[in-house]
Amino acid sequence: MQLISRLKKYADGNVYPFHMPGHKRRLADDELLKEIYRIDITETDGFDDLHNATGILRQSEEAAAVLFSSDETHFLVNGSTCGIEAAITGTLTAGDTAVVASNCHRSVFNAIMLSGAKMIMITPEKEKHFDTYGGIEKESVQKALDMAALPDSGMRHRTAVIITSPTYEGITSDIESIAKVCHENGAVLIVDSAHGAHFGFSDSFPKSAVTSGADVTVTSVHKTLPAMTQTALIHINERCPSKERIRTMLPVFMTSSPSYVLMASIDSMTHLIAGQKTELFEKYLKRLDGLYDRAKEFKRLDVLCKDKLTAKGSADHDKGKIVIRDAKGCCTGRRLYDRLYEKGLVAEMATAFHVILMTSVADTDEGFEVLGDALSSIDEELAKEVPEKIKKESGNSGGASVRACDFDMKAALFADSKEYVPLDLAKGRISAEMVTIYPPGIPAVFPGDVIGEEAVTDLIDAIDNGIEVIGLKDKEIAVTWERSST
Repeated sequence: MQLISRLKKYADGNVYPFHMPGHKRRLADDELLKEIYRIDITETDGFDDLHNATGILRQSEEAAAVLFSSDETHFLVNGSTCGIEAAITGTLTAGDTAVVASNCHRSVFNAIMLSGAKMIMITPEKEKHFDTYGGIEKESVQKALDMAALPDSGMRHRTAVIITSPTYEGITSDIESIAKVCHENGAVLIVDSAHGAHFGFSDSFPKSAVTSGADVTVTSVHKTLPAMTQTALIHINERCPSKERIRTMLPVFMTSSPSYVLMASIDSMTHLIAGQKTELFEKYLKRLDGLYDRAKEFKRLDVLCKDKLTAKGSADHDKGKIVIRDAKGCCTGRRLYDRLYEKGLVAEMATAFHVILMTSVADTDEGFEVLGDALSSIDEELAKEVPEKIKKESGNSGGASVRACDFDMKAALFADSKEYVPLDLAKGRISAEMVTIYPPGIPAVFPGDVIGEEAVTDLIDAIDNGIEVIGLKDKEIAVTWERSST
């Protein structure tokens, strides 16, 4: 029986709850909440325990594993963050090595910090036209793994490679090739695929990391599939050497009181996609293709697609992520966001250079029609404007880079001696805070690392464009008293 059906049956029964939650499935000052409360229960007889699933929750997870072609799948109700943290801390400990892409989410670096592992960072090449990071090259992974190799010291050192694919902009890496390199070198491959939960359900989307050789894949089903906010999945490959330790760490990072409302949302999504996958994705792709066809007629707006990728590590692009910029570079992403909002549309996020719109199978023909009309209208408006200042394209960054990171994030974060300085005076200082531009939550500055000129410029640009920056205090950054020698 589907979890939601059993919850509704239980709510309609005559069992009185002398247990949590305190609303007793009835008391709320809002009728909508009262309906939700009816199925909001704790671990009672017949409803299993997520942290020791043997019954209905185990069946729900197994159904999800089948749908996503995974050897093993677990529900996450604390978002992808807790899955990433469990995967990394379950794989690595002090003395081990994390090979990590610099454009990973802050949760990746928090987990590495908690694990005590050393860090080798890969900075991917940037895309020429959209001022965002591209994918990860297998050559960069191999170079990093060569750096991670240690002389035989009688100790067993583990290595994990952690990358994000797809990126927030929908750019993917060649997971199959990277997985091959990792496994040839004895490394575990962990892929943050939070934005790629819908991959694998149509050949028109990139291939899923789950079926491309990743040892661990974490996906946020709430981002691109019809499930409630905060719901996610962790998929573990049978051959993953750290699978038992990852299972051990999942309860460490996930609440001991998992929401049955959220778990029912995941289970319902599983049944919906399993039963209507072909129909839903055919209609979805028809909407997307229609929009991209309209975009070919734009005079000023430029929409990202696979053919426009320039970075060597970029393998594919998720057409479900609609990334738009002003080709002349005059209208910022924030201005594009505001113009869409004026026309009744709320985009996912804006950067200084582009705006991102997220789509899913739950969109409607009417919604896409309104979006297409709005973009056409904005394009016509921009075409009539005389560009005051044309932003030069950044050009490719000269290729990816790999560096061993000798700074101690935890020591810097908890340093007793620190001060706050204005951003324009922070260059060359050692950060005592992780500072991220949000969304997407990629750190611009790491605690313990030297603050570079590019990071300062990016943070100031984000603030000037009204984009949220996390980790500052009154627009000042925390630095240690120690000054860099460089």
